[in-house]
Amino acid sequence: MRRSVAPAVACLVVLAALTAIPVAGHGNHVTTDAQVVDDHVVVERSFVLADGYAVVHLDQAGQMGRVLGHVELSAGPDENYEIPVDEEFLSQVDGAATVWVTLHRSDGDGEFEPNQDTPLTGLQNQPAGVTVPIRVSDDGNVNVAAKDFSSQRIDSPSVTVRRVESNASGFVAVESGNGTVVGTAPVEAGVTENVSVPLSASFYEGLAENESASLTATMYRDDGDGEFQADADEVVRAGGTPVASEFGVTKVRNASRTTSVVVTATGTTVPRTTTAATGGGESSGSEPGTDAASGSTDGSGASGGSGELPGFGVVAVLFAALAAVVAVRIR
Repeated sequence: MRRSVAPAVACLVVLAALTAIPVAGHGNHVTTDAQVVDDHVVVERSFVLADGYAVVHLDQAGQMGRVLGHVELSAGPDENYEIPVDEEFLSQVDGAATVWVTLHRSDGDGEFEPNQDTPLTGLQNQPAGVTVPIRVSDDGNVNVAAKDFSSQRIDSPSVTVRRVESNASGFVAVESGNGTVVGTAPVEAGVTENVSVPLSASFYEGLAENESASLTATMYRDDGDGEFQADADEVVRAGGTPVASEFGVTKVRNASRTTSVVVTATGTTVPRTTTAATGGGESSGSEPGTDAASGSTDGSGASGGSGELPGFGVVAVLFAALAAVVAVRIR
């Protein structure tokens, strides 16, 4: 009996290690982009392995300087939240500046103290933080948050920009990888969530089923005529950098359908199809995973969050099935 159980137990050990890989692969990371700041900085998404803080620092020659603001975070993913910025600092800035947005650990006393609640590191022992160009303005905040923890699944010619904040009426324009505008939507002053942006038929039809594309949602100021014109409506910038957010889309047959695998009592697996409440243009999930590095605005060291946990379901199924075999062998 021991001979028959030992190999199965060894396999269980290996599979247990594999199931932990996707979770560890998240790492501590934060993502944010260039923005106009009146009183706060907006973080697009973050992931912390334990309770901690998201902190805004002054940039000093490429290093983190004094703390300008912070918010408390619970372990796990978070997105589209504001960090208040020190008013005295903002009053002393004329135009553009650079700040850091970093993740810090918590020592558990419920109060943020920079000397005790020190910065976290990402996947390659780099600071879990990013440098962010900002432009200080007394007229209000301007920012765009379109990134998600996974590629946005679409089955119709439209995408959803999760959050747009503007200090005046304007447009959010969605651009393809070559800079071509493939969709626009008007926005008013204030915060607008889940902005639906129609896509051009040529762009949408040019995507094959299950093909992915990288898009950029950019904020434009309306020139006053109420109609979008790329050559007339000015791009909103912060320190010369467009106020924009990159995100991914994947064209699918049915964006509301997901398929999972169920392990039955007999050890067999049965495909099960479910229909989510979200429609076309909505993201299909919010669990963080791993994705390729996305430049200076993703503070994971090497990678940020993206899709669903890759391979986790398959490995979990194998793990459960093998555990059942071991149980039978022991009996």
